[in-house]
Amino acid sequence: MSSIPSTEPFYSLTRRAGDLVFLSGHGPVDQDLNVVGTTIEEQTNHTMEAIGRALASEALDFADLVRVNVFLLNMEDRDGFNNAYYKFFAGGPVPTRRLVGAGDMFKGILVEIDGIAYRGDKN
Repeated sequence: MSSIPSTEPFYSLTRRAGDLVFLSGHGPVDQDLNVVGTTIEEQTNHTMEAIGRALASEALDFADLVRVNVFLLNMEDRDGFNNAYYKFFAGGPVPTRRLVGAGDMFKGILVEIDGIAYRGDKN
């Protein structure tokens, strides 16, 4: 189980299953569930930082992320999202990705991301 607490009692932020670690959806919200940032770039940065903390809680990093699902409130934000997102991989491998438009996101956030990481030889 994750060493970082979830703000909700009904799910875990990470869950290990063999060599895989599943990450719950992360969005641009703080511990009090307030939205952080107003632009897609700001919200993506905050979301990716949260994913980084979730990965670190399992002794992993972005290089271990093999699959992500990205939900954007506005598909017009795709380019801004891509620019902010790609910086977190620093020229390393990028995970496979599904990017979809999603209406009616929690508190009107612009982005939410979940993912799967591979532990491999880190067991």
